[in-house]
Amino acid sequence: MPQELNFWIHLFRYANRPLPVDDNVLERALEWRPDRSNCPQLTITIEQLIESVPGEWRALANNLFVGRVLKGDLNAMAWTERKAGVIEINVQYSFTLSAYAAAYDEFFHNLKSFVGDVAAKRPGLESMVHELDKRFAEPWEQLDTARSDWADRRLLVAANPVAARWAKGREMLQEDMVDAAESFVIAHELAHHLLGHTVSRRDKRKAKVAVDEAIEQLGAFHMMSQFNQSQREELQADILAYLIVAQALDGTPQFPDIYRAVAGATLALVTHAHVTDSWVELDSAATHPDFTERFNFIYRLTEMLSSHRSADNQIEHPMAFLAQLSTFAAVALNTWASRNFPERQKPAGVLHAADHLLRLMNEVYGRIPQARASTRQIEA
Repeated sequence: MPQELNFWIHLFRYANRPLPVDDNVLERALEWRPDRSNCPQLTITIEQLIESVPGEWRALANNLFVGRVLKGDLNAMAWTERKAGVIEINVQYSFTLSAYAAAYDEFFHNLKSFVGDVAAKRPGLESMVHELDKRFAEPWEQLDTARSDWADRRLLVAANPVAARWAKGREMLQEDMVDAAESFVIAHELAHHLLGHTVSRRDKRKAKVAVDEAIEQLGAFHMMSQFNQSQREELQADILAYLIVAQALDGTPQFPDIYRAVAGATLALVTHAHVTDSWVELDSAATHPDFTERFNFIYRLTEMLSSHRSADNQIEHPMAFLAQLSTFAAVALNTWASRNFPERQKPAGVLHAADHLLRLMNEVYGRIPQARASTRQIEA
């Protein structure tokens, strides 16, 4: 694309369609010039991430350019050109994230509705479960139908099949979740640069020390030794990305930053795994670990940063939020398993999901100081 052009102008010109904005917004978009990125939103993202890393790392981080790329596969990558670092995120990944954010929103509201009906002892539970099971399955049927196009690298598909199911008034929250997922993806590629994975001669000691300290706290050095070099680098990048987004490299992270890290990581990993069928990796020579291994580290990091801390009376505890995200991931994994092994696995219904979530929440309540002080998110 032209070097001085806003990515979204380029995309709509490429598609031979008018940009769906008013004249004032279009004028500002045409006047905008790339500096750190070819996309205004990604410029904000990379600047926020740079602010979250220690000062001594910023010289390298400031020498990066982040770009959206017109490619049809769900991918992002980091590479170096001469003395400058580059981070790419394929626009298909961003489009697809929005569908899974809408699916999470629908999943959560169906579960909340079901738990509320059971708690209120409303009559007609059997017919209610049957109806909710239909509603529960519909988004996953829509996602599965769209998968073949999303997985086809020759296509660029902007449509969101779950968009019509968005809960009114929650669009901003879903956009925030997509933004958090993009932040995690960009932070993952930033971590590859900071760790020296893209240029071996760069000093990677300081970033590697931070990752090694986290691995030591997790008691995961033996676990890491089971992976090949490429897989270890991907897990190191996941760990550092999580710590950057959570703003946990300097001092104690605040709960909202941990929410952002765990939500972004979970949405990004679930979306990628469900579209590319990378839930389980049986090839020991594969370049990336599978979803289950990567999510295990996200879970353990969240636990490490928050399980010893009391719940805030005004804010949901991160471990309770993680229970909801874990249940969403479990439903997505079950959907994949029931599609690939229909003789062994049935699609998860609302009863299964509610039971899974409530068990996780009870475990949280039993372990976290004062966790019961804030349960409004599931009970509201």
